Amino acid sequence: MMKHLVFLLAFCLSLMTTSCGGMLNGKKAAEQGVADFHATFNDGNLRDIYGAAHEKLKAASSEKDFLEFIATVRKKLGKVTSTKTFKFDIRSIDLVTTVVLVQSTNFEHGVGTETFTFEIKREKAVLVGYFINSKDLVLK
Repeated sequence: MMKHLVFLLAFCLSLMTTSCGGMLNGKKAAEQGVADFHATFNDGNLRDIYGAAHEKLKAASSEKDFLEFIATVRKKLGKVTSTKTFKFDIRSIDLVTTVVLVQSTNFEHGVGTETFTFEIKREKAVLVGYFINSKDLVLK
């Protein structure tokens, strides 16, 4: 009986450690995900952003639609010059950690508020969603 209790305790502890790993490292991984997104965006390798995205993003948006959207953002606003996280949310449900980062971002030709949603897979942020709110994007 004691052997079973020790095994159960060890199992629960390892389960908690595994699920909390995303919680503990999630923000850092998501911040790196944003940096990678912006570097790829600035380099003009927009197809690579879609290629590396999570299947959930690909199910929600065709490659053609996503590339048309992100190319429009780049054409109108230009390259990212700086960004700052001003809000974040980390949730872990059913051993899946999701991180949402809201960025205040300066571009060459305007500003915008970007919202990134990432799922943490093996301590790496995988893009699930991207949204930008920018008056400059609409008016230019």
